[in-house]
Parts: sequence; C-alpha cells; structure tokens
Amino acid sequence: MPTAPRPASSGPTASCPLTLSADAFAAMLNLELADHPVYDGLELQWFDDPDHGTGMLAFLSRRGDGVVDYYVDPALRLDRAGYHIGGGTGAWTETTFEVARLRVVPDGVDAEVRFTDVDGRRVHVRVDDRDGEPRRRGALLAPVSSAIEEPTSLMVVWMPSFDLVRATRRPPLVRIDGEDAATGRLPGQRLHRRHLVKYAAPVVSVLVGRDADVGVGPAGVAPGPDGVAVVEAGGCVARVELTPPWPDVVALAPGDAREGAWRLLVDDGVVTGGSWFVRRADGRAELGVDVTERWRPRGLTGLTRLVTTILPVFRTWPTTYRWRGEAVLDGAPRVEGRWERLASRGGEVYRRMTRSRA
Repeated sequence: MPTAPRPASSGPTASCPLTLSADAFAAMLNLELADHPVYDGLELQWFDDPDHGTGMLAFLSRRGDGVVDYYVDPALRLDRAGYHIGGGTGAWTETTFEVARLRVVPDGVDAEVRFTDVDGRRVHVRVDDRDGEPRRRGALLAPVSSAIEEPTSLMVVWMPSFDLVRATRRPPLVRIDGEDAATGRLPGQRLHRRHLVKYAAPVVSVLVGRDADVGVGPAGVAPGPDGVAVVEAGGCVARVELTPPWPDVVALAPGDAREGAWRLLVDDGVVTGGSWFVRRADGRAELGVDVTERWRPRGLTGLTRLVTTILPVFRTWPTTYRWRGEAVLDGAPRVEGRWERLASRGGEVYRRMTRSRA
C-alpha cells in the first residue's frame, strides 16, 4: 500500500508540482472489442486488500465518445473521482455480480464475470488459458494514459508481471446482449498464438503531480531537500528524482530563473522523465514540467518486445504530457496549475493494427 505522505512543506519543495503517490490492486484483465456497436473495450479489476476490500470492478468504454461506465461490487471501497480515463466517467453503478472471478496463476489466467449493464444488456466474459505450463512474464508500462483527454496527473500504470492470453482449446468468450463480440487481434496470431487479451497481477498506479482539487487520497509525497520522493505500493517502489533539487521559489529575486532535469523510476528502472523550470517575477513565479523521455523497456518477453516496437504508443505516450502553472507569492503562497496533453500519438495506429475499431 502507498506510504503516508510527508507533511506539507513551507520550504523549497512547497511549490514543486512533481509530488508522488501510488496505489495497487490484485489483478487485471483487459481487452478491446473489434466490432461491437456500443462498446470498444472492457476491463476487469480484482481487489483483495484491507483498504479497498475484496471484489470486482468491471468497466466498459463506449465507442462513440470514449465515456466509461463502471460496475462496482458493493463490498469495495473505491472513490470514483480516482477513475478518470478515456472520455470521462459515465455510469458508476453498484452491482451484485452473478459471477465475478479473476485469478492469475502460474500457468495462465482464469476469469469470468456476468452482470447487466445500465441499458439492460447482459454481459458475460469467460477467459481461461490455463494449460499446466508455467508462464514467463515481463513488466509492462500500460498505455492507458494515452487515451486520457483531460488529465489530472501524469498517471503511470505499471504491471510488473504482464502477459497475453494464450490460444488454447478454450478461446476467450465475450457475449453482450446475447451476441458474441469479437476481440481485437495482434498481427501474426498463427505464429505467436496469443490473443489480444491482456492480464497482470498486481497492477500499480503511480500518480505524478496530481492536481490539488482532485480530492482523492493523500496529496502525495513532495520531493525533499535532496530532490527525491519515494513511495511503495503492491511490492513496487516508485521514485522521483530532481537534479538539481527544486529551489526555494520565495527566495528567488524577481527575474531569476532555475531549471533542471527529473525522472521517474519504478523498481529502479527509468520509466520517463524530462525537464523543469522556475521563472520568478514580481509577486509570482512561472512553473513548468516537460515530459520528454519515452519509456525504454528492459527484460521484455519476445512477443511483448515486438508489440511495444511495432505499436510505439506503448513507449511514447508519456511525451504527450506537460504541466504548466504559477506560484502566487503575495500573501499566503499558493500554486495553481494543470496537466495538458500536447497530442494523442499512436492511438489510431494501435486500433488499426489490432482491428479494435470497426
């Protein structure tokens, strides 16, 4: 679980937007729908910990506008404000699932869910690729943040043990409103014998520089005088490093400027990074963070390495983010700012190559 944040500082780091927080859940299964008229994607998340409770969260993204509908086990303690992906949140419905199971085991994944959506459609998903052979899995940076249109943080979803469902005698079943729905496909399926159905356990969500008005959980750990912030969740350690450390903005003279570099590491591997700047003026300071470093994976399995190479969105999406704001220094100092998307790179290529859009 995430570590407790350090108290808010009135010193050099008080205006630094690169705060750090993290959370984790037990397991995930995700797929794209190739030709369904209403939905273009589905995800199952399994929680099993004292903070969240035990149970399933299922969500479906709508094809037309990217709005996501969520179906939540009543036993779970989740804050809907923490789920801000795609085109925004549609329905948030407490749901007593008829069946809800998601288990990642050494030889594959066993998942099933049955429920009714907000429009009365019956949804049934069944995925089971267990075959008795232990799997070799690798770490992956999920590209979920490439689809966020109005970000409130730089959200990094890290999966330390990731795999694709294997082709077995039991192909994945997705049935909506009594009709089978086709999933997206990777090129060359006859050779690699994988379905484009992704799963991982655990899943760690790292938030860098969350907007102050989101109001979910702790505000995050600010970098200390050494320029470093560290948090832990799901057995993974996330770390932000600033070189040099963030300056005392109040102490800068009007017209002074400072700049430096930063990077985000998870389990000692660099995920992304870039540059930061501070420009002091009378009564205020202009602040900025640029994300310029793409993810350079290490230790991938052969197929995952191929996927992240031919679909560059997996590596480049962080570079579509930046943060801009200012510190108001008259009276009680305060910081105002927002994350921005510069572009949406690679999403259309991904959907075309995986046949996940009709």
